[in-house]
Amino acid sequence: SSAPSKNIDVLLCCGDVQTLRNTADFHSLNVPPKYKAMGDFHAYYSGQKVAPILTIMIGGNHESSNYLQELHYGGWVAPNMYYLGAAGVINLCKRTTAKDASSTISTLRIGGISGIYNSKHYSVGRFEMPPYNQGELRSVYHTRQVEVKRLQALASSTANQQETIDVMISHDWPRGIYYHGNIPQLIQRKPFFRKEIEDNDLGSPANEDLL
Repeated sequence: SSAPSKNIDVLLCCGDVQTLRNTADFHSLNVPPKYKAMGDFHAYYSGQKVAPILTIMIGGNHESSNYLQELHYGGWVAPNMYYLGAAGVINLCKRTTAKDASSTISTLRIGGISGIYNSKHYSVGRFEMPPYNQGELRSVYHTRQVEVKRLQALASSTANQQETIDVMISHDWPRGIYYHGNIPQLIQRKPFFRKEIEDNDLGSPANEDLL
C-alpha cells in the first residue's frame, strides 16, 4: 500500500498469505487449479519489494506449505515479514522519545497458531514431506495437539507474571466465538452456519481450549 504508515507499527496477517516463491511451489498449494496464480509475494521474497510495515503472519489452509514447513518454529519469510511458525509467541518492543529526550519502552506480546482443526490428525505427529500426496496436501496444515500444548504451557508459566499475551491470532475460529458477536447477522449472511452453531460445532475446539 502507498498509504502513510507513520501511525501503524505492525500488520497482522491471519493466514492464507500464499507464500509462493516461484511456480515450483504450486504443488504445495491446496487450491483449485484456476486459482493457482503467482500473486506478488515472490517480489517480497526476492527483495524486489520490501513490506513498508513490519508484518507478522501465521499459516492458514491455502499456503505454500512446503516453504512454511521449512520454518516450523518461525522465521523471516521475506524482509520485514515474520512467520510465527506452527505456533509461536514474540515480543514487539517500541522506543518512544519525548521532546525532553527521555524515552520509554513499550512491549506488545503476540501469540499465534497456524492451520485449521481436523480431529483425524489432531493427536498425531508431523509426517508430511514434500512432494505431498493428495492427503498430505491437506493434513500438512492441520493443527496438531502438540502445538496447542506448547502454547498452553507458556500461558500457565506466565499466568502470575507480567508476560501475559496481549494479542492472540489464529486462522481457524475458536469454537464458540460467535457467542461474542452478532449471531442473527452471521446466520443471515451465512445461513449454512445455523446448524453448526446450534450443535456448537462451528470453529476449532482446540483454539477454544487454548483461549
